[in-house]
Amino acid sequence: MRRPVLKIILRLGRYAVLPVVAIACVILATWLMIMDRYTIAALATVPIVFSIFTVAAALMIGLLLLPSRKHRSFEASEEIAPGLWAMWKELDPTFVRSRRTLLIDTDFNASIEEVSRYAGLFGQHVTMTVGLPLLIVLDEPAIRAIVAHEVAHAQLRHTSGGANLRDFISASENMLFYADPDRTITGRIALALLHSMLEWLEREYRALKRENELGADLGAAERVGRSEMARALVMTEACGTRLTDLVFAPLEKEILGAINAPRPPLDRIIGQLEDIRAHEPMIAAAVAGLDRESDPDSTHPPLGKRLANLGYTDIPEIGEIRTSAINQLLSRDAVRDLPARFDGEWRKKAQAWVSVGR
Repeated sequence: MRRPVLKIILRLGRYAVLPVVAIACVILATWLMIMDRYTIAALATVPIVFSIFTVAAALMIGLLLLPSRKHRSFEASEEIAPGLWAMWKELDPTFVRSRRTLLIDTDFNASIEEVSRYAGLFGQHVTMTVGLPLLIVLDEPAIRAIVAHEVAHAQLRHTSGGANLRDFISASENMLFYADPDRTITGRIALALLHSMLEWLEREYRALKRENELGADLGAAERVGRSEMARALVMTEACGTRLTDLVFAPLEKEILGAINAPRPPLDRIIGQLEDIRAHEPMIAAAVAGLDRESDPDSTHPPLGKRLANLGYTDIPEIGEIRTSAINQLLSRDAVRDLPARFDGEWRKKAQAWVSVGR
């Protein structure tokens, strides 16, 4: 039973709640029709029928008024990121410029999502997000493999299925905003009914994401080669660990006792680039990641499983990182201005945070 339900949700997304609303309307209509003939029984079931209909109404409102997901990242035009756009166009055979958006943010990560416009009547709009730290730390071949990985997600329809599941979960949770469990009996009933289902869907969502990551790795390997995809996975794992150890963990400790905003993260990354890329510590970090066990709460499989999926039983030779992709893929002005822009925004938030703690 669960598998068909999941397939319906993956296909319809938030609109999968409509059958539930329809059933509730049928129950209410049936109750109204039998009221004249079985008045006492109808009156006795008033709390049940009206609770069901109220929950359905809240579901409908939660569906219709689901907040749009507005990005806060920087939108990069072809003038700002000519290399990234060219790379995306080369790796994506279905590329249509009017249906693509490229964003740059501050995460050491990349992602892609697909949104249906006007119920899919006018095609899909694809948005790829690439983290500036990735562009600073990794080289151009590694970024090319990462972009190929994201393109494979879109080509394999991972983006629409995952987005639909996420939308359904959001619409269901949004219902509780209109039927507050702390203030209404209807909300408590709805929470009791939804709690186990949402927990199951969250587990399925994470499992689906892990499965999709392995499929996208293989899809990317067909575009750039298994060795390049494996190299990118190892570098991302190793450099992510090095960034945590050298930049983010010290920054987190420093900001706890700060009275003024400390040195911002991107400035620290650029200043410690040689240490982050140091070959022997990188290999040690990758080996440690290879032995890491699978985390059921993670949306990504462990490095060992991803490499095994590509046919590797050990850490492949990755060589040293000698150049930064940012210099090849972004314009000169963007190379200069984007880190300063993001660090400036971070500094304002950090200063506000440390000022509250005084």
